[in-house]
Amino acid sequence: MVGCAVARAAEPPGLCVLPELATDERPLPDGPPTTVEVGWGIVDVLDIDDVNQRLEGDFLLTLAWVDPRLEEQEGCRFQRSRVWVPRVTLFNSFSLTARRANLLDQVVVETEGRVVYQQRYGGSISTYHPLRDFPFDRQAFLFRVGSVESGPDQLMLAPMSERTFLARRLNIEGWRITGLETAVATEAVPALNAERSIFTATLEAERVSSYYVFKIVLPMGFIVMMSWAIFWVPPQRYEFQIGLGATSMLTLIAFQFSMSGYLPRLGYFTIADRLVVWATIMVFLAILNAIVTGVLVGADREATAVRVDRLSRWLFPLLLLLGWGSVLL
Repeated sequence: MVGCAVARAAEPPGLCVLPELATDERPLPDGPPTTVEVGWGIVDVLDIDDVNQRLEGDFLLTLAWVDPRLEEQEGCRFQRSRVWVPRVTLFNSFSLTARRANLLDQVVVETEGRVVYQQRYGGSISTYHPLRDFPFDRQAFLFRVGSVESGPDQLMLAPMSERTFLARRLNIEGWRITGLETAVATEAVPALNAERSIFTATLEAERVSSYYVFKIVLPMGFIVMMSWAIFWVPPQRYEFQIGLGATSMLTLIAFQFSMSGYLPRLGYFTIADRLVVWATIMVFLAILNAIVTGVLVGADREATAVRVDRLSRWLFPLLLLLGWGSVLL
């Protein structure tokens, strides 16, 4: 086949000559629905914004369908505007920009009139991922492709596994990408008050929680354990015990302020928030223990105060483990 540029009808046979087409009319308009295969490639994932529920990345959309009117044009390329191309959109798009310069905004005709169109996009999509299990969460980020104009009686989507891929190396930090799954279903779209054939690509990811364990959970545990020094101080020195407890509480509050930048600001509690709350309760109970033993010493019940401290030495670690364990499980 000699070149693939669109040529005039007067040019010699053998060149790519585009027949007269109604670009607003699908192939076989009076026949069954046109099947359009959809491939979704994840070229790169640049950022996942938990608070604003957005995922920023670089994506490649591939569409393929059969147009009998182009059966004689195998190997040719035509501008997208010169042929019929299914009008599909990403339903959960937030701000995607088409990068037509990369792929010249053309279609490629393969054997038996199969037409392939590729378009690369960059930008952000809305994700709607829950964060109640943060920072030990696993997320499924959905990419939903469908037609706004055409219902399932005109356009049916199908997954194209050979053009659906996940790049081997991604720039995203703090996440472990575990897979990319595709599915197609006919669903009701409330915004359109109609049913549409929807292609869904699901990007599965797991947050790397070790960073938060060493940056937040471990230091917070050390602060709580610092308050347990109260139980080894003689109960007669209850002023020192209370001072140690107050220092632990102030240290914990200061730590919470310093780590606020690492945690998403949400209207509901996450696992990280519940861990912080339980740590705060534990430090408060240690201060309360110092007050109780001080009252016992003042009532000449030093032996009872000593027993309370000894009991607390193993009771408080057990309470911390049970509290944090129940939050994590």
